[in-house]
Amino acid sequence: MNKLVKKGASSALSHRADKVFNDTKKKITTVSDKINTTYKVPPLSLRLSISDKKDIADWVADLQKDTPRKVSPAKLFRALYAIKDDIDENKIIEQINLMN
Repeated sequence: MNKLVKKGASSALSHRADKVFNDTKKKITTVSDKINTTYKVPPLSLRLSISDKKDIADWVADLQKDTPRKVSPAKLFRALYAIKDDIDENKIIEQINLMN
């Protein structure tokens, strides 16, 4: 109680906020750990243009019509990986070379 009488309640709270700010100011980043999925691997982020995202969403919607299971872009990517041995790599490389 003595601290509150000398400083006032608002000063005591602001002093605490100053201390928290000074403690966090010493850190370089606010992220303490890398983000991992439940499988202990970092998530795969794909940077796509808006038109590419729309095209993939349309493809997922078309695939969704043919199956009762939920289809997502992640499942589509995993399905493509599962059949990678059956996909012609020359066609993929050719398509990658055409992209900017």
